[in-house]
Amino acid sequence: MLASNTNTKTTSSPNLSIILAEAKKVFVLNSSWTQHGPTHWLQVEKNAVMLGEHTPGCDMEVARLFALLHDCKRQNEGSDPEHGARAAKFAQELHDRGVLGLNPGQLATLKYAMTHHNGGQVSDDPTIGVCWDADRLDLPRVGTRPDMALMSTPYAREWLRLHSAKTFRG
Repeated sequence: MLASNTNTKTTSSPNLSIILAEAKKVFVLNSSWTQHGPTHWLQVEKNAVMLGEHTPGCDMEVARLFALLHDCKRQNEGSDPEHGARAAKFAQELHDRGVLGLNPGQLATLKYAMTHHNGGQVSDDPTIGVCWDADRLDLPRVGTRPDMALMSTPYAREWLRLHSAKTFRG
């Protein structure tokens, strides 16, 4: 097993219930049938916590905020390549209103992770890697098997290797 992490904290941790409520307010898709809405966000948050606890250097606050905000500005269920950039802009708006309580570096990391999360990249940055891996581990909801080559963190690769036989049997 990989070593546990002592995660970076913000000076004023955001209230995740408020963040979730703000994300729901701006989400334009029908929450009762969407594959990219609050149910997905909460699963990505669970994944982020699991991965972040085993990823040294991960900023858990940023990873959890990513989970709740990364798809909140989607305009459709199909191709929407700019939804991450719109979510990053929304995160900036929340920050400007004092809702996020992040320092400038954390905000920059959050916005980068959101803007590029659907670009098919991996990252050596532990926080960005956790964000992207947490989202990708929820791909089975749309009938897609996560690609080991697109996992950024060692723990996500290990988890996927250990669970793929059970989870993805046809």
